[in-house]
Amino acid sequence: MSDLNLGPAPERNRTPAIIISIVVLAAVAAAIYYFSPRTPAQVQVEKADIFAPHTETKAARGSMHVLGTPSFTEDNLYVVVHVSITNKLRIPLYLTSPEATLTLPEGITAATVVNPSDVSRLEQSFPELTTLADHPLGSGSEIAPRETQRGSIILLFPTLTDAAWKTKKSASLTVNLHNLPAQNITIP
Repeated sequence: MSDLNLGPAPERNRTPAIIISIVVLAAVAAAIYYFSPRTPAQVQVEKADIFAPHTETKAARGSMHVLGTPSFTEDNLYVVVHVSITNKLRIPLYLTSPEATLTLPEGITAATVVNPSDVSRLEQSFPELTTLADHPLGSGSEIAPRETQRGSIILLFPTLTDAAWKTKKSASLTVNLHNLPAQNITIP
């Protein structure tokens, strides 16, 4: 029969265990830093197309004219911004409420972003505009993990003409991706 030892266990040197733990933690931290993307998403403006329709509404010949309703004219400036969004994460990203501003000599004008679901109605009025917008993007558009999504964001600047666009000081697009900081990009 072996001897029963009820005394304390002999002291062991813990220094090797501590050094191994520090090396393992440092290796894990280095791997996380190395494999994590510095920028989770990259947004680039490839080009911008301008469409500035001038609409005049008059009473048609032979039609009934309602008294008190004058004819009117309307100028709108549509800017079709072609962008590419690269998702560098392993999860999908979602575009939420892009915004745009135009700085003119008179001041700053905000744009209305045309939602992709409204493009079909816009096509009925302006078929030339939809040929410029190849793949409309807007709120809710999904960018697959580790993929690049190319498309167009259609901006409407009401009551402006293409002459106003030519006198611009600057134009910027703010792309908001769900749970990521907003990215501001200059529109050429």
